Amino acid sequence: MELLTNVSWFTPTWDLFVILFLIVAAFLLGLTLGRNKIIILLISIYIAIAVINFFPFNNVFETPKIDEDFVYPIAIFVIVVFVFYILLSNSVLKKALRKTGDKSVFLIFLFSLFCVGLVLSVVLSFFPSDLVATFNPITQKLFMAELSRFLWALVPVAGMAIHRGKRRKTRGYKYNEDY
Repeated sequence: MELLTNVSWFTPTWDLFVILFLIVAAFLLGLTLGRNKIIILLISIYIAIAVINFFPFNNVFETPKIDEDFVYPIAIFVIVVFVFYILLSNSVLKKALRKTGDKSVFLIFLFSLFCVGLVLSVVLSFFPSDLVATFNPITQKLFMAELSRFLWALVPVAGMAIHRGKRRKTRGYKYNEDY
């Protein structure tokens, strides 16, 4: 709670923009994509995280400015997410998701919040330490701490698993009482 008292709501900082971006982007993402495409986007993000960890940044980009080195991994991450999103959108995965039902607005917003939070956590992890030090402690704890990055990676998968488990329990055979 003390972290919220450190936030100055009347003098906007980057931290406030990051939090507002999270909320607004999650809302807009949920409205425009819908649940099935958000799940495909989440899977694309996880694939991009795996790919980017093995991508040879130093061999491909030779840049004299160390301060701007973090822009290249972010650009590659966004490109890899986009490529895998396009590939998965036209795959069997889209057809499998189309068959499933529950499209509640709360779940759509929740999954899009997970998606935007995960992307912010990954993108902010590429920032240099001197730039990270300028962020407010609330932003550092929400997106840049090791535990928070782990939770941003874990919670979307857990949310999809829990949602899938609840749907399986409620879906059952309907018996005709007349027989």
